[in-house]
Amino acid sequence: MLETIPNNYPKLTTQVSLTYPFARLCPVSGEPQPSSTITIIYEAGDCLLETKALRRYLESFAGDNAYGVRDLEEAVQVIAQECANVLVAQVVVRAYYELSVGSMEVEVTATPSR
Repeated sequence: MLETIPNNYPKLTTQVSLTYPFARLCPVSGEPQPSSTITIIYEAGDCLLETKALRRYLESFAGDNAYGVRDLEEAVQVIAQECANVLVAQVVVRAYYELSVGSMEVEVTATPSR
């Protein structure tokens, strides 16, 4: 579950970019490969993503997951929308997937749906 912490300096323009490993989503193929990453970018407002909770949230996508996500593009879409909703801000999520044959890049921009 995503969590936030208060931003002690919300009046300062603060661009946040967080990059994490993001591998082994598919329980059958093991794709994407371990060198894959996901980057979450947003402008901080009243709150920030709590990084430990974010890491656990991203790890929860591996294998059979509670979100029912099996394809790489949908994973980025779900993550972008969930981050935008919890931050109440526009979020850009970029994924670089190293595959057993080739690679793939996905970028999604999400705005809060609440």
